[in-house]
Amino acid sequence: MNTQRRFANQWVKFGASCGIIANLLFPVLIFVPLPDYLMLFFTAMFGITYALLGFGIHHFLKESKPTIYTQVAAIFILISGFLFNVMLMIQLTFKGYIESFEEQASPSDLELLNWISKTVNPIHLGLQFSNDFFTACAMVLLSLVMFRHPHFGKIWSAMGYTIATALIIIKCYSFPFTPGEVGIPYLLGPFISLWFSAICIQCLRKRNQVFELS
Repeated sequence: MNTQRRFANQWVKFGASCGIIANLLFPVLIFVPLPDYLMLFFTAMFGITYALLGFGIHHFLKESKPTIYTQVAAIFILISGFLFNVMLMIQLTFKGYIESFEEQASPSDLELLNWISKTVNPIHLGLQFSNDFFTACAMVLLSLVMFRHPHFGKIWSAMGYTIATALIIIKCYSFPFTPGEVGIPYLLGPFISLWFSAICIQCLRKRNQVFELS
């Protein structure tokens, strides 16, 4: 194995492992009550590890068919992870400030804080919309390459296309509000997480085979 392919092999191992870590952190952040310091740490690590998973997938897919699509998808996932990190950090910081003010606030101050919360929340939502579009576009590009890939194929591709298309349609329809605010149950988060987790696991399973035999 030459230096370039050894480097690509390391990227697959590192990036796919980051993807698995990110998608394990996702349900923890949603469902597990954590102390503030752990919530902050896990939130930061989620965005960072998610941002890197695309490079692992890119280096795996390009071994069979080099294409710009996987490289662009990796860049989009990097941007998505960055936006996710910024969005969650802003939410946690804003929540912390509001809660510290509420402890000593009068009834009139509480009303003002509530108004401030409503005016600031669209900033978080705007970042989330941007993150979702980068994620959806990355999924479409990866699905395009997976369609004829020997270690993925039509089923993986169809799942990616379906989830990405639903994500774009729902987000465009509900904009500038969240899907829940317009009466649409939003259940795509777990499907996105599972799709990327499955891809990362497949990359790790087939990594040695691809780089030793291709």
